Amino acid sequence: MREKIAESLKSAMKAQDKHRLPTLRLIQAAIHDRDIANRGAGKPAASEEEILQILAKMVKQREESAKAFEDGKRPELAAQER
Repeated sequence: MREKIAESLKSAMKAQDKHRLPTLRLIQAAIHDRDIANRGAGKPAASEEEILQILAKMVKQREESAKAFEDGKRPELAAQER
């Protein structure tokens, strides 16, 4: 999973994809944060299962943000979150 994210990030950088690049950077940063937290607790780096949990949490956050923007009459920001 890590390798696939790193490859996608590299290709987004080369293509100067302004939509995928920030998203992939956020994903990579979240995984890195989990690795640091695990290291501090004496655990190994984030497993594939933990990475999937991180991704699910990030998706849920984006959906909640989009709903909040829609409720606040900001459809352009809601569309950007999706």
